[in-house]
Amino acid sequence: LQILVDPLSVFMMLVVSGVGFLIVGYAIGYMDGSDEERRFFAYMSLFVFSMLLLVQTGNLLILLAGWGLVGLCSYLLIGYDQHRPAAIAAAKKAFIMNAFGDATMVLALVILVQRLGTLEYASVFAQVDEITGWAMTLVALGLLGGAVAKSAQLPLHTWLPDAMEGPTPVSALIHAATMVTAGVYLLVRLNPIFEQVASVQDLAAGLGAITLLMAGLIALVQTDIKRVIAYSTMSQIGYMFLGAGLTAYGDAMFHLMTHAFFKALLFLCAGLIIHSLVEEQDMRRMGGLRGLLPKTYAATLIGALALSAIPPLSGFFSKDAILSSALASGTYGQILWVAGLVGAFLTALYTFRMIFIVFWGEPSAYAREHFHAPRADEPHTWMSWTIGVLAVLATVGGWIQVEGLWDPITTFLDPVAPTGVDPSGVEELVTSAISVALAVVGIYLAWAVYVAGRIRVPDVPALQRALEHKLYWDEAYDLVFYRPAVWIARASYRLVEQPLIAGSIEGLTYGARVISGRTGEAQTGLLRTYVLALGAGAAVLALVFLAVRG
Repeated sequence: LQILVDPLSVFMMLVVSGVGFLIVGYAIGYMDGSDEERRFFAYMSLFVFSMLLLVQTGNLLILLAGWGLVGLCSYLLIGYDQHRPAAIAAAKKAFIMNAFGDATMVLALVILVQRLGTLEYASVFAQVDEITGWAMTLVALGLLGGAVAKSAQLPLHTWLPDAMEGPTPVSALIHAATMVTAGVYLLVRLNPIFEQVASVQDLAAGLGAITLLMAGLIALVQTDIKRVIAYSTMSQIGYMFLGAGLTAYGDAMFHLMTHAFFKALLFLCAGLIIHSLVEEQDMRRMGGLRGLLPKTYAATLIGALALSAIPPLSGFFSKDAILSSALASGTYGQILWVAGLVGAFLTALYTFRMIFIVFWGEPSAYAREHFHAPRADEPHTWMSWTIGVLAVLATVGGWIQVEGLWDPITTFLDPVAPTGVDPSGVEELVTSAISVALAVVGIYLAWAVYVAGRIRVPDVPALQRALEHKLYWDEAYDLVFYRPAVWIARASYRLVEQPLIAGSIEGLTYGARVISGRTGEAQTGLLRTYVLALGAGAAVLALVFLAVRG
């Protein structure tokens, strides 16, 4: 087991352990009184260990072990509430999707071993030029498959929204701050491999752009507060894939860090809201919580502004750095730049739709009846101070790196993942101006629709149904994979298992019963019969021996 301590692993260790510490601290208060609290924290501890193993190893085989363990922990934590069928179904769905990505990674590692005879990072990177043609493409595609599955990018994204069935600290730790960013880490860590196949890097960037647009559209019609935040996670990881695919590795990792701050903050605030309304997650049953939960509202607003990339909060610096790098990356990059700007508008629109529905207006009848002040609004609790720290980080965390002025993160990571694109000051200024303007327009439209009532949303039933059904991805997988698999299984049972396997077993048991019955009939209990049988047997044996000797 080789432990690798370099700039990239140190960066990831700080994010995983730092944000993980805050979320686990929050969970101490959130899970207080749970029936199986010890099991929950055992799973959480195993997850943090697995994630640290994944980012610290210097060997692709151990990385695969950490990769699989992280998926296992995701399965265990999503299905923590074992009495709820929805949680169990979501856990199985996440496990299957991640297992598919694990399988593609295994195939890539098999090719690397067959061609290079090693899985050590240093040896693989030194010899990677020796793999050419289709083998190199298969290696890159296999690794990309693992990254896409783990980071919930198109087309292996359907598990992440359902994963919100797990407890809120699970959503914050695994599905916002750490696990789903493992795919981005893989793209950056294995950049010498991906850079051998530029088309696969372009594919990664394109998948990120399509995912961020798709997730933004679907989030516009979600009514579950945690699912809105989950789709925003898919969207923001799409930005990271876009940056990593265009070789803007420093910018992608910078956004990974700031995203961990403000997304964990949003999930933990959502946990307080759910607690205060007796585990209710439907935004249509909320409203007017701004006066009832002023501290939670302030913290959620900070997270929403950071997610919408409004300056001077953290998301502004990291997201705009990726977009300006896209603008400087030629024609393909400029197409992705336009997609990223549209995504910035959608992000502000669906984020502040959530803010206005949940916190503004008058409290709903359900909120008035069921509201109770959550523990985090009391001083000196685990839940409140962890949210306070994340709110500060979401506010000032982006000042660590300012594009064009100082870039310590990019410089720090350059020895491991040298950034291949350098936008000009004009490109950065144009990107920031347009991005912020679109975000402000998105916030205004959300206010005009959901608060002031000045704009009426057009009634397009077909589009509404498509978005509510998540563009029918689940239905497509059900039609293409699940139903044929069920048909094959039932046909195999009827045509193969029953007549051949079960039938042969029944024939053997029937024959054994017949033989034993006949043998039983021969046992008459008469001594002369037994003597006759022994004499006949001896005579037969004598004849056999005489024949052999003759």
